[in-house]
Amino acid sequence: MKSTTIILSTSAFLALMLAATGVMLVLASNARRMPASSQISPSSTPLIVAQAATATNIQPSISPQPTNTLRPAPTFEPPTSTPPPSSTLQPTASPTLALNVELPDLHGLESPTPAMDACEPREDWRLTYTVREGDALASIAQSYGAYANDLARGNCLSDPNMIRVGQTLRVPGEAHPVTPEWRCVPWEGLTPIDHAFDIAEDGQLTFNWRGSAGKRNLIRVFNADGSLFWERTVDLRQNEAINLAIEGFEPGNYSWQVYPLDLNFKQIPCAESPVWHFNVGQRLAEPPAVP
Repeated sequence: MKSTTIILSTSAFLALMLAATGVMLVLASNARRMPASSQISPSSTPLIVAQAATATNIQPSISPQPTNTLRPAPTFEPPTSTPPPSSTLQPTASPTLALNVELPDLHGLESPTPAMDACEPREDWRLTYTVREGDALASIAQSYGAYANDLARGNCLSDPNMIRVGQTLRVPGEAHPVTPEWRCVPWEGLTPIDHAFDIAEDGQLTFNWRGSAGKRNLIRVFNADGSLFWERTVDLRQNEAINLAIEGFEPGNYSWQVYPLDLNFKQIPCAESPVWHFNVGQRLAEPPAVP
């Protein structure tokens, strides 16, 4: 079997060589007949011989064709509009109205020029008054039998309501009015009110009143039988607060009265106040202790 195989292979090789020789002869014959431009170049001959000598038919490999690559769709963006430059506002010239136009033979009414009133103080008023705290021009004028406007004109005051402490004013008259040293007015008891009842024995009591004002005021408290129980002097005021327990007040009925005095502790030429009454009640019981 081995020798047979070798013979067959030699036969096949001889057949192939004969076939190749035949092909070369055919090609050479054709080359003589074909023009020079269509002759096959020597470089291509070995390729044909090699192909004929190959026992197996070799299929040429198919090269892949290039494919079209899909590209992303282009993005369209709207163009950005650039606003045109704004125009600068220019001031509009307005016509000027001429007010100094003069027309011949035409004259308007002349505007009167206000005359400045020259104020001169009343030299015939010989008396003078110095403004004090709490004064008003109306009250000063009333004291001298005049009106506030008369004093304002006589002293060249632009505003009758504007005067200052220490200012000197001219006033009419031959002599200053006599001001009484003391002014007697009706009395009014404010606290405790008349017949106040059940005032706490250990509480505070305020004596407060209105009436003739002395330099000093004497407060007196009387027992129910009219005897003096308590008294105190206060200066330049019309009130006084006390603690009933400290001052020794006990439950019962009391009355009180005010006497206007001068600096020498003498009663001024004004009557004392009327008698007012009040009642002091029992001391409140202390609440029981919480256990």
